Amino acid sequence: MSPPRKRSGGWKPPPNSLFPDLPAPLLKTATREPSRRPKRRREPAPPVAPELPRAAGGAGSPEDGGRAELRRRVMVGVVLIGVWGALILGQLLQIQVLDHETMVRRADSQHRHELTIPPFRGRIYDRNGRPLALTVAVDSVYVVPPDYSAATIPAAAERLAACLEVPVGLVDRRLRRDSRFSWLKRKAAAEQVACARETGFPVGTIEEFGRFYPGGELAAHVLGFVGADGDGLGGIEFARDQVLRGQPGRRTVWTDGRRTGRGSRVVRESRPGADIELTIDSYLQAVAAEELARAVAEIPASSGSVILVEPYTGEVLAMASAPSFDANRAREFPPAILTNPSITAPYEPGSVFKIFTAAAALEEGVTDEEEEFDTFDGRYRIGARIVRDWKPLGPLTFAGVIQQSSNIGTLQVADRLGSETLHRYLAAFGFGEPTGLPLGAESRGIVPEKGIWRPIRLATVSFGHGIAVTPVQLVQGVNTVATGGVRLPLRLIREIGGERQPPEDGLQVISPMTAARVSQLLADAVLEGTGGNAAVEGFSIAGKTGTAQKAERGGYSDTDYTASFAGFAPARNPLFTGVVILDVQKPNHSGTGAAAVFGRIADRVLWRYRRTGWGTERLVSSGRGVRPLAGQPRRRAASAPWGSQAAEESETPARDLVASRVRMTDISGPTTSGTILIAGAAGTPAESRGRLVPSAAPESLASGAPAPPGGASAPEGGPAAEGGAAGTDGETGPPPEPPVGDQGSRPR
Repeated sequence: MSPPRKRSGGWKPPPNSLFPDLPAPLLKTATREPSRRPKRRREPAPPVAPELPRAAGGAGSPEDGGRAELRRRVMVGVVLIGVWGALILGQLLQIQVLDHETMVRRADSQHRHELTIPPFRGRIYDRNGRPLALTVAVDSVYVVPPDYSAATIPAAAERLAACLEVPVGLVDRRLRRDSRFSWLKRKAAAEQVACARETGFPVGTIEEFGRFYPGGELAAHVLGFVGADGDGLGGIEFARDQVLRGQPGRRTVWTDGRRTGRGSRVVRESRPGADIELTIDSYLQAVAAEELARAVAEIPASSGSVILVEPYTGEVLAMASAPSFDANRAREFPPAILTNPSITAPYEPGSVFKIFTAAAALEEGVTDEEEEFDTFDGRYRIGARIVRDWKPLGPLTFAGVIQQSSNIGTLQVADRLGSETLHRYLAAFGFGEPTGLPLGAESRGIVPEKGIWRPIRLATVSFGHGIAVTPVQLVQGVNTVATGGVRLPLRLIREIGGERQPPEDGLQVISPMTAARVSQLLADAVLEGTGGNAAVEGFSIAGKTGTAQKAERGGYSDTDYTASFAGFAPARNPLFTGVVILDVQKPNHSGTGAAAVFGRIADRVLWRYRRTGWGTERLVSSGRGVRPLAGQPRRRAASAPWGSQAAEESETPARDLVASRVRMTDISGPTTSGTILIAGAAGTPAESRGRLVPSAAPESLASGAPAPPGGASAPEGGPAAEGGAAGTDGETGPPPEPPVGDQGSRPR
């Protein structure tokens, strides 16, 4: 071991052989002290033997195995990449070629939205242009549920529910919905929307069209109402929904991926609905509703209906029902109140139905006003049934039978007519078929089938039992008498979209002479009979009361009754025809209560006419044609001592050969009255039936003004259940001094 060498200047790096141009300090990394260990001599490596060729089938070296494994992995990767690329290309081919149209529609649906532009719903007016139903712009309140956290929902639900006047639970459920839109209240009031905004909670509003009824309960059953989506759900709103709703428009809105609006375009403008003008008179509608509500409260009655019709046009002036509802809040009322009983609720009319039995009997000539009938002390047996009068009436003329409302006298006349003839006349008056008023769900009523009826069925139908009619059918039948025997189809719509609705042709059911004679019988029934409460000072009122037990399971109720009055005022040249129906109970079950309602309405209507001249427009001809009622064979009167000889010579009923002895009060002034000869018809029955006899038609208000005719088609009878009991009408006699109307109710 040699001694260490001494260094004088420290360690120096060897010359840079690889990079001679670089200075040596650049390669200096660190100063290293010389090692004190002795250097080890590196032994030379042993020589490597040359590689011999590998025999076939022999095991390769480890290096060859590594290379093969690498190549295998590379091939697997290449295959996987190829398969992956093929799948991508296939998916692109599927999306861009095979499903191109589907993908385009899907992308379009995500970015383009079609919105409906609601149309402006048509308005409804009365005959004088007063609005009954309007369309106004209102706000609907909505929320975006993600804007509310679980902690804020309870407080928000409570405050928003109080403002919008909806249940708290409803608001709470809608705030917790898993959606980006939720209605809170559709078509809210302005103060409700303002209150909801003042709460500070995030709410939104959308402007929609809402329905507003200025009259509230006025003609609610006629107008109906609309739902939240603007669909008509009752009355005219339902029956003429397609006319009123109009044509909705379309708007296209484009949004981005975050549903932010990027533009819009109107594709089709909305088209507003057509306006409708009704025949309803708002004043008369209010009068009818007021007097009906008064009667329901005073009698008392559970419900009631009033219908007023203009005679020579068939236009409905008023149609009121009690209880009523506010059309602006229709959804708050039970469904039973929302239905219109005037068209959907047939009932047994009772003695008011004797009007039509009398008309058929006088038209067929089976009796006359002076023939006397025995009422058998108020009890008459038909088989096992006993028919009763409301009290023993003694012998009565046929005029007295109608005045005193005798069931026994009426059934004797009906027996002469026979069931087939009576059924034919009832069908001609319009019973058994809908009137055609555009209100929807109208009942046909219940009329016994055509044929030979049993004696008890014929008897009960003649005085209004065993048959069911609707109030609109009844007023149409009574109006036939008021117009001189011409049945006019009832009308409720005068104009649609400014276009006048043409009237339908009329049907001559009975001759003008017969209509005048029946009118006189009804006028006497008010002056001297059961309808005394309908009398009005200074005017002659024609009408008939009716009281019928309500049918129930197994028979008729002993406590529930339907009281009614049907007539027209004045008796000559009437201004209106009306029907009043009340659902009452004993002991206030007499038809005189309904007559009092009619009298108060007539008093107010007639005095309004005196003051304003209302009703003169009805003298304008309606343009209707009148067709005769064909195929009505007549029977000769059984007892017609006056003129019977002449009848035998000419084979014509005696009433067509002599002047009718009809007495009627003159209505030209409240202080003048007297006996007038109404008509004297001469000629064959076919001639008098096929045309309106000028001398027999009601006189016009103005001198020389014609009375317009009108009518409808003949109906067919429908099926009916067998009547369960004989007639038990409980009419009461006239009061000692019939009232002359409520003077305090006259318009000032």
